Amino acid sequence: MLETARLLLRKFEREDSDECFRSWGQDQKLGKYIAGYPMYDISQMEALISSLSENENAWEIIKKESHSIIGMITVDIPYAQLGIGEIGYIIGEKYQNNGYAIESVGCIVQEYIVNRRLYMIEAKYNECNAVSGNLLKKLGFQQDGKLRNRRINSENGERNDLIVCSVTLSEIEKN
Repeated sequence: MLETARLLLRKFEREDSDECFRSWGQDQKLGKYIAGYPMYDISQMEALISSLSENENAWEIIKKESHSIIGMITVDIPYAQLGIGEIGYIIGEKYQNNGYAIESVGCIVQEYIVNRRLYMIEAKYNECNAVSGNLLKKLGFQQDGKLRNRRINSENGERNDLIVCSVTLSEIEKN
């Protein structure tokens, strides 16, 4: 388990599917930026949580004061020998704009780069998601490139570019 001032980050448990579905699985706004959202059936969340519960690099984000599951954060490390992980995160709509994303992402970056000694963490975000882009910049991520037309906005069907950015230990130490 990891801990910040206001949050606990812990491994997924299969019995959390209902709360995750209610908390952020049905959020319409997430579909604008993330494929697979909103979920329309609890079975979709159950399948996701089943998979995440077996992933040692998948974390529930829980508010300490209420013990509510407010989102999730994952680190994919496909080639450990390269020392590069890719972070992904979701904060439920009703919990957004409270600093929970920057607090949890900062915690994971610290854990994986400083403590676990990954060389780099990458992140990708929809070019239209300025909030996510600004959050990553505040944490020291730098833009590496752009992947053309890799996302579809569920609200209007438009294709958007995917921005790729990353941060290394030396860049974290500069901040």
